[in-house]
Amino acid sequence: MHALVTAPIPSHPQNHGNRARVYSVCREIQARGYQLHYVYTGLEGLSEEQEQAMREAWEHVYILPREKVIKKRSRRRHHLIDDWHSPDVTKLTSRILDIWDIRLCLANYVWQSAWLEAVPKDIPRYIDTHDVFGNRHKTLKRDGIEPSWFYTTPKEEAKALARASRVIAIQDEEAKTFRGLTDTPVSTLGFFDPPQFLKGRKMPGQAKLKVGYIASDNPINVNALKGLSIALKERPALHDQCELFLAGPICNTAPADEPFYERLGFVPSVEGFYSDMDIVLNPNVGGTGLKIKSVEALRFGRPLLATRDAMIGIPTEHPLHACATIGALCDGLATLAADRKELDVLQQSGQEIYGAYLKAQYETLDLLFPRLTKAEDSAA
Repeated sequence: MHALVTAPIPSHPQNHGNRARVYSVCREIQARGYQLHYVYTGLEGLSEEQEQAMREAWEHVYILPREKVIKKRSRRRHHLIDDWHSPDVTKLTSRILDIWDIRLCLANYVWQSAWLEAVPKDIPRYIDTHDVFGNRHKTLKRDGIEPSWFYTTPKEEAKALARASRVIAIQDEEAKTFRGLTDTPVSTLGFFDPPQFLKGRKMPGQAKLKVGYIASDNPINVNALKGLSIALKERPALHDQCELFLAGPICNTAPADEPFYERLGFVPSVEGFYSDMDIVLNPNVGGTGLKIKSVEALRFGRPLLATRDAMIGIPTEHPLHACATIGALCDGLATLAADRKELDVLQQSGQEIYGAYLKAQYETLDLLFPRLTKAEDSAA
């Protein structure tokens, strides 16, 4: 059996949350018996190394030339749902459907779903939404962030959702939003990589805690780091108790210039970064979607200190997983620095949370992508 997946982003390397999401879903589809046809529509460009990695991962890879990319905004205040859709995507996917026995189609992002209209109705058609794009610009402005990338209206988003036979939301709050826009069934599928709990770092009794934040340089993360920097300046005693490390593209942003940060830049191993930290921070404020860095820290079993916004879609009962503000997060850091036994409690709570969270994700995967039987696999 064959599955057809389109994405405006490359699947490799998995150094951004959306790439990690695309890669994980495609790998799971493969694991359930499908040969994968991956159509990259060229939004971000592509190096030779990226192309080679994708061709090694997926059975069939198709790459649209960069000159075929369309990025426009038809309305002064927002995009129309198909403003970034290139007709060449539909031409290519229709040709693939004519040649191969495609039994599953998945479009990443609502604004690249127009090609699903040409898919025969007896073939399951999925949209993996990644985010809510209806009124996204208004949500960002409310949080003090200048809108960028794609944003539209709920009415336009509803047009895209109607093209699918199943809509995939990345967290429950967004699933509720989509159910208010469409009669198409909506399922929630978050992050589902298996746990890889790391051992804690051995610390001398009076050693400073190593506290880390790893992030890309998108506007939401930059805004979060700005808020964290302000809160840390207001709490100078923390600098005597903690070493503060930044990793990833966030190191190249203006808020990272503060002298109390040690900037690691690109780290060759995310696992190595988490292994070196005593505490992982996610000071996210506002934004939408699932905060992959929160789930990733839990997956590696590290003590996570996060804001409430950073844990949307991840059920938790520990108060330090859902601090109301960045200031409260820093107060929580002071508490952990003063009573290090609480670090073990926080870590254990996070590991339990991730186990329950992962179980729910695999139940959804079984609903969305049932494993092919031997007979179906042989027929492919």
